[in-house]
Amino acid sequence: MDTPLQHRRSGSMRIHFSDLIRPKQAAKYLARASTGLKLATVHEALARALGYRDWHELSITSHPNGLDAPDGLEAALLTILELADALGLPDGDVQYAVSRARLLRAKPWSIDEHMVLRASIWRRRVFGRPGRGKPGTVVRDKAYGSAAPAYLRYSGRPTYLFFDTGFGTRADFEVATPRAPLPDFVPSRIWLPYGVWKLTDESEVLFSRDYLPMWRISNDGTERLAPWLWIKDIAEEKHFGSPGTAIWASGPARDRAVAYLQRHRIFELPMLTDIMPHLFEPQVESLQDGVARLYAARRDAEAPPPYAELNDRVLA
Repeated sequence: MDTPLQHRRSGSMRIHFSDLIRPKQAAKYLARASTGLKLATVHEALARALGYRDWHELSITSHPNGLDAPDGLEAALLTILELADALGLPDGDVQYAVSRARLLRAKPWSIDEHMVLRASIWRRRVFGRPGRGKPGTVVRDKAYGSAAPAYLRYSGRPTYLFFDTGFGTRADFEVATPRAPLPDFVPSRIWLPYGVWKLTDESEVLFSRDYLPMWRISNDGTERLAPWLWIKDIAEEKHFGSPGTAIWASGPARDRAVAYLQRHRIFELPMLTDIMPHLFEPQVESLQDGVARLYAARRDAEAPPPYAELNDRVLA
């Protein structure tokens, strides 16, 4: 078996592997996340995050009968944060790399587990403790009797919110802050596909409700796409929702979108989710504004692939 075993040693966590296949794969994914990172640097940071003195100690240590990590998502969260800090990489890129390499668990995390991880990262890194009038607090929308949860962006008259399906405003008295904090969530607007573009090269690109690219599926595999790309050579466009309906984040449309992801073994979250912290910055009034802020923060963003170019409408 090649599944890692975790246990506590001298107050820190050490993860044992039967071989170096998964750590090496994780290191490759992490190195690709930044053009300025050397593989040797990643090896050393990864070894320390896994509980070893250095890569050499990891390479000479093995355990033939590993078991799935008992500490679950909390241990994974701490590993992701430690790697992100050590390598100077975005948390989302590290989460993606660790997941794709199956570094901490043989069975892939589900989309729901990925959302728990990402929301926990936001709470720790971006929002902090929730509180009345504090941006990033999950509140209740009392308008129209919906009781829907939403993230508070700015309190006032009106109050600006970010719902599961996108931006919205309410009167201040229509927003309630519960005494017990509500669960964090990843809004469907930034992770759930809205439709599929089929390109002239027979590949398919999943896009969001705002027509921002998320994933590309081809004979070479599946790849995450930067949301600031403009996809070229689209031959056909299909939506997961029925024609003429505005319902896309629930019911049959959502079920079809999730089924498509599962069919293509897409368990991770798209890069579009990385815009979430930027949506709470001043003068951000749309998801496109958030994408522009994300692009500006990614100084080492790769050149567009052959089937895409930079989206001037978003980056203008």
